[in-house]
Formats: sequence, structure tokens, C-alpha cells
Amino acid sequence: MLITGWLWCLAGGVIAGLLAGMLGIGGGLVIVPLLIYLLPVLGVPPELVVQMAVATSLATIIMTTLSSARSHYRHGQISWFWVRRLIPGLMVGAIFGAWLATQLKPEWLQRIFSVVLLILAVRMLIPQRTGEPLTDVSKRLMGVISAFVGSLSALVGIGGGSLTVPILQRLRVPIRQAIAVSSVGSLSIGISAVLAFIVLGQRMDSHGGLFGYVHLQAWLAISITSMLCAPLGAALTQRIPVKKLQLGFAGFLVLVALELFIG
Repeated sequence: MLITGWLWCLAGGVIAGLLAGMLGIGGGLVIVPLLIYLLPVLGVPPELVVQMAVATSLATIIMTTLSSARSHYRHGQISWFWVRRLIPGLMVGAIFGAWLATQLKPEWLQRIFSVVLLILAVRMLIPQRTGEPLTDVSKRLMGVISAFVGSLSALVGIGGGSLTVPILQRLRVPIRQAIAVSSVGSLSIGISAVLAFIVLGQRMDSHGGLFGYVHLQAWLAISITSMLCAPLGAALTQRIPVKKLQLGFAGFLVLVALELFIG
């Protein structure tokens, strides 16, 4: 791998780690565009770039959200009630999404997802419901919702926090708990999807530095700094006012949505 490629991946890992800790996302919204630019420079064939960017992003998400989830656990913010409701559907959906990512044209998926991000950004600006968290939500309904989130997340290479956090907020889960639960959900999405991408990637011709659809060198470089920075991001959520955190999250989604749509 070229030195410049290592440096870009290390820098991308810093941003991804901070975002994972602060917002409960896996950082894929930063890593996927970065890898789409870098992988051709690193010798990846054009026909594999987008799929590999998605798979490698999800592989880095495993490391990032593992570190982030541990930090949230130490802060006592993880609600295991919602973890149990979400994880099974997220994992099943992630496997399906990984398979679908190898079948469909990614440029269409990017534009569709950019619209979804814009909708989520607007909803983040709507005042959340007050009161105790809702605990009587149908398990079947939560299973369907979490499976959809897992599928879409694996499809575009993100951890799912940009979908899970707003959903949990609409269920009256406090934002810091929603972010903590999302970090655990992102970890489950990453593990399930990456295993699927590794298995699915065995059918293609072998290229140096690849493990299925995962680019090992890029994964290593991004993971190093993202794991170091995720605890810092998690700690910042304890100091930043909730409203500012919501506004920052919404603004972040808008910027990423515009970039994906234009790209």
C-alpha cells in the first residue's frame, strides 16, 4: 500500500472513531466515500471498488463500534432491553443486505440512501417525545424494523446508527441511551455483514490483500485510529448538551446526503 494511502486511511479512521463514539454510528458514512476514492489508487479493479468499499467499511465498523460500545458500557448508558429487541433483526437483515450489495448497482443505492438521510435529518430536528420509554412495542414490529435497518446498513456500508438512533428517539429513548444501544447494534451489523461478504467473495478471482470483499490493508489502517478515537467520542457525549448533539447529528446527515446524491 502506498504511504499516502496509509495516511488517508489513518485520518479517515480518526474521524470515523470520533463519530462512532459521539453519535453511535460505525463511521461508514465517512469511510465508504474515502475508500471509493482510495481503492483504485491501491490497485483494486474498478468493477470491485464500490462493493469492496462497503465490505471494508463494515469490517472497520466492527473494530470501531467494539471500542465505542465498551466505552458506553462503562458509562452505564446501554439499555439491554432495547439491545434484545433489536439485535436479532439487525443481524438477519445485515446478511441479506450484504448479499444484495453484490447483486445491485451501487450508484442507485447511494442516491436512494441520500434521500433517506435527508428525511432522517429533518426528523432529528423535530422535538422528541417526552415521558418514559415505550416498552410495549410489538416484538414482531421491532423485528421487521430492525431487519430493514440491518439490510439497508449492510447494503451501503454503514453501522446503522443514522437509522437506529432516530427510531429509538421516537420510542422516547433518551438520546445518550439511543446512541449507546446503536453502537451495540452497529457491532452486530458489522460482524454479520462482513462474514457474509467474506463467504460471497470466495467466488471471485483472488487479488492481493483481499479477504473476500474486504481489503485487509485498508481495514487495518482505518481500524487502528478509529479504535483509539472511539472512546474519546463516547466521552464527549457526556459533556455536550443534548440539543447541540441533535443539531450536530442532523447537520452531519444533511452534508453526507448531499455528497452521496451528487456523487
